[in-house]
Amino acid sequence: MRNVIQVVREALLTNFKELDHWFEKDQMLLHFKPDRDQWSIREVLEHITLTNYFLLLIINKSTRRALDRKKSGHAVVVPGDYEDKFAQIDVIGSKSFGWVRPEHMEPTGLKNMQEVKALLKQQYAQCMYNLSLLKNGEGMLVYTNMSVNHLGKLDIYQYIYFLTKHIERHIRQMKRLQQEFEESAVLI
Repeated sequence: MRNVIQVVREALLTNFKELDHWFEKDQMLLHFKPDRDQWSIREVLEHITLTNYFLLLIINKSTRRALDRKKSGHAVVVPGDYEDKFAQIDVIGSKSFGWVRPEHMEPTGLKNMQEVKALLKQQYAQCMYNLSLLKNGEGMLVYTNMSVNHLGKLDIYQYIYFLTKHIERHIRQMKRLQQEFEESAVLI
């Protein structure tokens, strides 16, 4: 169990640390849009905060429920196929799939970048805090359905891991945008 918590903790640390670097980039790059329909890097960063916000509503509520269940004597049992779900979640960070995001997760592009950065720091701290509360396997006592890519029921560790893979997916997107920006600058 400690191994799972460590994997989730490392994924949080790695991905949030990577996000931090994007705030140091040139303003022209942050605002660059190769197409009218595409997001800029600043919009991608805003979208990540919006998605994290809604995921954390579920994670926070589930954490409270899990701790209550632990107090009332529920035992933590690790299913034999537990690791398989993490492999399914890994797909979220690496490839595209058909899923229409809800409108409330669409960025406006108007949010101040300092505010976005501060939100990401708070969200990282909240994820780490939840993990610290669930250090003895309690995160397996509550499952919540995840409709994205038909993942089904996820426990709290898996839900937080999903959050990290969503970030990873958008880090790849921002790297592609940076590459397009650099290629368009060469053409000029």
